[in-house]
Amino acid sequence: MNEDFEWLSDKDVTELIEHFEELVKNGEGHFFDVEEFEAIIDYYLDRHKKSMSRTAIALAKEQHPSCNSFKIREVRLLSMESKYDKALRLLDELELLEPGDEDIYLTRGEIYGLMDRHEEAIEAYKKILESDSDRIPEVLSSIAYEYESMDDIENAMIYLEKSLVLQPYSEEVIQDISFFFDTVGREEDAAEFYASFLNKYPYSKHAWFHLGYFYSMLDLYEKAVEAYEFAIAIDDQYASAFLNMANAYSNMGQYKKAISIYKETFKLEDPDPLTYCYIGECYENLDELSLALENFNMAIDLDKGIVDAWSGIARILVRQGKEKAAIKYYQDAIKMFPREENLKYELGALYLQTNELKKAAEIFEPILKNNPGHIEAWMNYSLIYALDADFQKAIEVLEKGIKSNPEEATLWYRLAGYLYRAGKIEEAYYKMEQAFKLDFEKHDELLEYLPELIDEPRFIEIVEIYKDTNN
Repeated sequence: MNEDFEWLSDKDVTELIEHFEELVKNGEGHFFDVEEFEAIIDYYLDRHKKSMSRTAIALAKEQHPSCNSFKIREVRLLSMESKYDKALRLLDELELLEPGDEDIYLTRGEIYGLMDRHEEAIEAYKKILESDSDRIPEVLSSIAYEYESMDDIENAMIYLEKSLVLQPYSEEVIQDISFFFDTVGREEDAAEFYASFLNKYPYSKHAWFHLGYFYSMLDLYEKAVEAYEFAIAIDDQYASAFLNMANAYSNMGQYKKAISIYKETFKLEDPDPLTYCYIGECYENLDELSLALENFNMAIDLDKGIVDAWSGIARILVRQGKEKAAIKYYQDAIKMFPREENLKYELGALYLQTNELKKAAEIFEPILKNNPGHIEAWMNYSLIYALDADFQKAIEVLEKGIKSNPEEATLWYRLAGYLYRAGKIEEAYYKMEQAFKLDFEKHDELLEYLPELIDEPRFIEIVEIYKDTNN
């Protein structure tokens, strides 16, 4: 609601609404004072009940024709109905009657925002900043959203930070600032911002949480864990902090620690299917396959729409030597999630592993048509032909891949390998040098495919040349 009707309890409001609706239904007249009408109208506006809002406003204006508070509510209704020009005209009339009323500027800003007239919205909001209104933090955030709508993230950040100064423990503002840093990919700046903020406000659990988030984004998992621990020290029921801390431990390879913390979240909130999936992945990494399978199945029991759980079960079946069962699992999952390319890719890789080359090709070809940037799919698609000793076709596939991804050294190294296998030694070395120039460190990928090169003087000489160049 726009007003705080502390004189009305929830029960009172319910009774008031029931009484009002009964009178409207029976066509009976009844007098309501201004505050009662305001509560009734706000109730309907907050629930987007346009017809009842209109009825309540009409009766309110009829009983209290000199009260302007109903007109601002009528503006809200017109805005809700997308009658923006009419709403603005009514606001103009109201401003003549009550110049300087912050509700008028606030509502005008909201309407301009809805009309994509963002600069005018900002101008309206800034008029409130000239006052000593207790709604300034809210207005600063509104200005930030208008700047965001204009893709002016820098100014959006400025106003959000001003808003945060006035309400340093606001979860919403802290979250919004995090979102903006995330949007522009400024993880280091975000970590620095929250660290500095926490020097002044060390008891902001939400700031500690987002500091942990950005440390994780920077792969600084130990620092992330420390930040989450501070958040939990402030609020030992902070389930999201426990979850993210578990993720950080998992990313550090401390899977047993991660599992124990994931399980802690079940004490704080209802078991979440994704959390079971994370636990399953941890057990998978620990080679405890039966426990991994158990947790992936628990995830699916709670929500059949958890794609990663289906994929996890199929991976476990492969590791257990149950390839046919895994293939069936992937096929069923793809029927359920036809747009999930990762499932299709994994099935294609499994077909390749089981030497069902034609089926593998049928999978990889449409994947690459839809996503030519899928490097591993290019590698596996080309490998289908290389395994069949059709190196010319394998070369053609990778040449298409390189056309779409000319800076990807992995493709150049494998192309050099296929050329070498096809007996085109000079061309192979030419492509090899192209790969060295792009990414020398990846030359081990070529040795994995062509281990015999390690004893070839010409290859050793080129490696030494590029090693010196890269040092």
